[in-house]
Amino acid sequence: MTQLDDIIEDLDAPVDERDIIEHERLYNEELQSKPVVSSQTQFGYAYVLVKSPYDNDIRKGIRLLEELCQSGVDQRDFVYYLAVGHYRLHDFTPAMKFCQRVLEMEPGNQQATQLLDIIKKKRKKDAMIGAAVLGGGAVALTGGLLVAGAVVAAGIAAIRRR
Repeated sequence: MTQLDDIIEDLDAPVDERDIIEHERLYNEELQSKPVVSSQTQFGYAYVLVKSPYDNDIRKGIRLLEELCQSGVDQRDFVYYLAVGHYRLHDFTPAMKFCQRVLEMEPGNQQATQLLDIIKKKRKKDAMIGAAVLGGGAVALTGGLLVAGAVVAAGIAAIRRR
Protein backbone atom coordinates (compact mmCIF):
# COMPACT_ATOMS: atom_id res chain seq x y z
CA MET A 1 0.00 0.00 0.00
CA THR A 2 1.28 3.46 -0.85
CA GLN A 3 1.17 6.44 1.46
CA LEU A 4 -1.69 7.94 -0.61
CA ASP A 5 -3.63 4.67 -0.31
CA ASP A 6 -3.24 4.88 3.48
CA ILE A 7 -4.50 8.46 3.44
CA ILE A 8 -7.49 7.54 1.24
CA GLU A 9 -8.32 4.69 3.59
CA ASP A 10 -8.18 7.08 6.55
CA LEU A 11 -10.31 9.69 4.75
CA ASP A 12 -12.94 7.11 3.85
CA ALA A 13 -12.96 5.35 7.24
CA PRO A 14 -16.05 6.39 9.21
CA VAL A 15 -15.93 7.14 12.91
CA ASP A 16 -17.62 4.93 15.44
CA GLU A 17 -21.31 5.74 15.95
CA ARG A 18 -20.66 6.05 19.71
CA ASP A 19 -18.22 8.91 19.07
CA ILE A 20 -20.90 10.79 17.15
CA ILE A 21 -23.42 10.25 19.95
CA GLU A 22 -20.94 11.40 22.61
CA HIS A 23 -19.93 14.55 20.73
CA GLU A 24 -23.56 15.34 19.96
CA ARG A 25 -24.35 15.05 23.68
CA LEU A 26 -21.50 17.40 24.62
CA TYR A 27 -22.51 19.87 21.91
CA ASN A 28 -26.17 19.90 22.99
CA GLU A 29 -25.23 20.28 26.68
CA GLU A 30 -23.17 23.36 25.88
CA LEU A 31 -25.86 24.68 23.57
CA GLN A 32 -28.40 24.53 26.42
CA SER A 33 -26.16 25.72 29.26
CA LYS A 34 -24.09 28.48 27.63
CA PRO A 35 -24.89 31.40 25.35
CA VAL A 36 -22.36 30.12 22.78
CA VAL A 37 -20.88 26.68 22.13
CA SER A 38 -17.10 26.70 22.41
CA SER A 39 -15.18 26.39 19.17
CA GLN A 40 -13.45 23.31 20.58
CA THR A 41 -16.75 21.51 21.24
CA GLN A 42 -18.23 22.59 17.91
CA PHE A 43 -15.12 21.47 16.05
CA GLY A 44 -15.12 18.09 17.83
CA TYR A 45 -18.74 17.52 16.86
CA ALA A 46 -18.17 18.75 13.30
CA TYR A 47 -15.14 16.46 12.94
CA VAL A 48 -17.03 13.30 13.86
CA LEU A 49 -19.95 14.31 11.63
CA VAL A 50 -17.63 14.84 8.66
CA LYS A 51 -16.23 11.36 9.28
CA SER A 52 -19.72 9.82 9.59
CA PRO A 53 -20.87 7.20 7.07
CA TYR A 54 -24.06 9.22 6.49
CA ASP A 55 -24.21 12.05 3.94
CA ASN A 56 -26.65 14.10 6.05
CA ASP A 57 -24.24 13.98 9.00
CA ILE A 58 -21.38 15.05 6.74
CA ARG A 59 -23.46 18.00 5.47
CA LYS A 60 -24.27 19.01 9.06
CA GLY A 61 -20.57 18.80 9.95
CA ILE A 62 -19.76 21.04 6.98
CA ARG A 63 -22.32 23.60 8.18
CA LEU A 64 -20.78 23.61 11.67
CA LEU A 65 -17.30 24.07 10.22
CA GLU A 66 -18.53 26.91 8.00
CA GLU A 67 -19.99 28.60 11.09
CA LEU A 68 -16.62 28.30 12.81
CA CYS A 69 -14.88 29.90 9.83
CA GLN A 70 -17.45 32.72 9.72
CA SER A 71 -16.93 33.44 13.41
CA GLY A 72 -13.63 35.08 12.52
CA VAL A 73 -11.59 32.06 13.51
CA ASP A 74 -10.24 30.68 10.25
CA GLN A 75 -8.10 27.93 11.63
CA ARG A 76 -6.37 25.59 9.25
CA ASP A 77 -8.05 22.52 10.77
CA PHE A 78 -11.54 23.93 10.20
CA VAL A 79 -10.77 24.61 6.54
CA TYR A 80 -9.01 21.27 6.04
CA TYR A 81 -11.97 19.32 7.39
CA LEU A 82 -14.28 21.35 5.15
CA ALA A 83 -12.19 19.94 2.30
CA VAL A 84 -12.46 16.42 3.78
CA GLY A 85 -16.25 16.73 4.14
CA HIS A 86 -16.69 17.83 0.55
CA TYR A 87 -14.31 15.09 -0.61
CA ARG A 88 -16.38 12.47 1.23
CA LEU A 89 -19.52 13.77 -0.51
CA HIS A 90 -17.68 13.64 -3.86
CA ASP A 91 -18.05 17.43 -4.17
CA PHE A 92 -14.56 17.73 -5.54
CA THR A 93 -14.63 21.36 -6.70
CA PRO A 94 -15.26 22.85 -3.23
CA ALA A 95 -12.91 20.27 -1.71
CA MET A 96 -10.13 21.51 -3.99
CA LYS A 97 -10.99 25.12 -3.15
CA PHE A 98 -10.63 24.45 0.59
CA CYS A 99 -7.34 22.60 0.05
CA GLN A 100 -6.05 25.65 -1.82
CA ARG A 101 -7.21 27.85 1.06
CA VAL A 102 -5.26 25.72 3.53
CA LEU A 103 -2.20 26.04 1.30
CA GLU A 104 -2.63 29.82 1.24
CA MET A 105 -2.72 29.82 5.04
CA GLU A 106 0.12 27.34 5.38
CA PRO A 107 2.15 26.85 2.19
CA GLY A 108 3.56 23.36 1.89
CA ASN A 109 0.93 21.79 4.19
CA GLN A 110 1.28 18.06 3.52
CA GLN A 111 -2.30 17.11 4.42
CA ALA A 112 -3.79 19.62 2.00
CA THR A 113 -1.25 18.81 -0.72
CA GLN A 114 -1.94 15.08 -0.42
CA LEU A 115 -5.72 15.55 -0.35
CA LEU A 116 -5.46 17.76 -3.43
CA ASP A 117 -3.48 15.01 -5.22
CA ILE A 118 -6.07 12.40 -4.21
CA ILE A 119 -8.93 14.57 -5.46
CA LYS A 120 -7.20 15.19 -8.80
CA LYS A 121 -6.64 11.44 -9.26
CA LYS A 122 -10.27 10.66 -8.35
CA ARG A 123 -11.55 13.31 -10.77
CA LYS A 124 -9.38 11.88 -13.54
CA LYS A 125 -10.53 8.33 -12.75
CA ASP A 126 -14.20 9.44 -12.64
CA ALA A 127 -13.78 11.23 -15.98
CA MET A 128 -12.28 8.09 -17.53
CA ILE A 129 -15.11 5.94 -16.16
CA GLY A 130 -17.64 8.45 -17.45
CA ALA A 131 -16.05 8.41 -20.89
CA ALA A 132 -16.06 4.61 -20.90
CA VAL A 133 -19.74 4.51 -19.92
CA LEU A 134 -20.61 7.04 -22.61
CA GLY A 135 -18.49 5.15 -25.13
CA GLY A 136 -20.15 1.87 -24.18
CA GLY A 137 -23.56 3.51 -24.47
CA ALA A 138 -22.69 4.84 -27.92
CA VAL A 139 -21.52 1.38 -29.02
CA ALA A 140 -24.72 -0.17 -27.66
CA LEU A 141 -26.84 2.48 -29.38
CA THR A 142 -24.97 2.01 -32.66
CA GLY A 143 -25.30 -1.76 -32.36
CA GLY A 144 -28.99 -1.40 -31.61
CA LEU A 145 -29.47 0.85 -34.62
CA LEU A 146 -27.62 -1.63 -36.82
CA VAL A 147 -29.86 -4.47 -35.62
CA ALA A 148 -32.98 -2.34 -36.11
CA GLY A 149 -31.78 -1.37 -39.58
CA ALA A 150 -31.18 -5.02 -40.46
CA VAL A 151 -34.68 -5.96 -39.24
CA VAL A 152 -36.25 -3.15 -41.30
CA ALA A 153 -34.19 -4.14 -44.36
CA ALA A 154 -35.24 -7.79 -43.96
CA GLY A 155 -38.87 -6.70 -43.63
CA ILE A 156 -38.67 -4.60 -46.79
CA ALA A 157 -37.00 -7.46 -48.68
CA ALA A 158 -39.74 -9.85 -47.53
CA ILE A 159 -42.46 -7.44 -48.71
CA ARG A 160 -40.78 -7.06 -52.11
CA ARG A 161 -40.62 -10.84 -52.56
CA ARG A 162 -44.38 -11.15 -52.25
